[in-house]
Amino acid sequence: MASASLQGKSVHELQELARETPMQPRRKRRPGLSRAARLHLIDILSRWSGLGLALVAGVSVYMAVVAGRAYPARAATWAAMMLAALWIARRLRSEFRSGASLSSRPFRWRASFTASLSVLGVILASAPILLAPAGAPAVFGVQILALSVTASFAAALLAAAHLPSAAAFAAPGAIFAVLTGLRAGDSGLLMASLATSLLGLTGLYLAHRYLEKSAARAYPRTTLVRREIERQTAAGSASAASSSALQA
Repeated sequence: MASASLQGKSVHELQELARETPMQPRRKRRPGLSRAARLHLIDILSRWSGLGLALVAGVSVYMAVVAGRAYPARAATWAAMMLAALWIARRLRSEFRSGASLSSRPFRWRASFTASLSVLGVILASAPILLAPAGAPAVFGVQILALSVTASFAAALLAAAHLPSAAAFAAPGAIFAVLTGLRAGDSGLLMASLATSLLGLTGLYLAHRYLEKSAARAYPRTTLVRREIERQTAAGSASAASSSALQA
């Protein structure tokens, strides 16, 4: 029916009809990052995470020493788990940076490194529960909680180039902070834990988006640029052909 109604119309009539017909905008899908941008983010992750691991190691040593005075068995067990997880994560990072292991497979290295960070993040975040028993002094428990949450979100911020790696630190830190507040039965501590977790997660997401957008601007997708150039060229050719047809 529509094709039959268009038959016999002149070029001017068809152009006028096209201008009057409402055009629905095409849904634009969010373009993904280019491979170069993803590799750039992996490089940032491998560089910045070293400082995060050093921070976690320093805070862990301090918490183990403080807790070891009152609870040596708990401190020794927790410190052994923390040292093992730290050793694995630091070894993966150092081997990748030196080009000795998985340097030719950066995405596979990122997956392995994220898995090691997830174990490390859980052990670090569990410090308020494993190092401080239920009957521990409130001051001691709050001190361990503050140190572990601060270290978790600081390390997550230094791994913000890759959101799953950052979440490996931030998610356990937020969950165990809330669990510690529930175990203590203190509404003030629980609300402080919830507010700190929400603020930390929001800041972490914003930092990740900033790094992702910076990488996308620095390393754009060449396929999108090529398609845009081809589209503009085709539109110019069609316009020139239409003008020549009208003149003829």
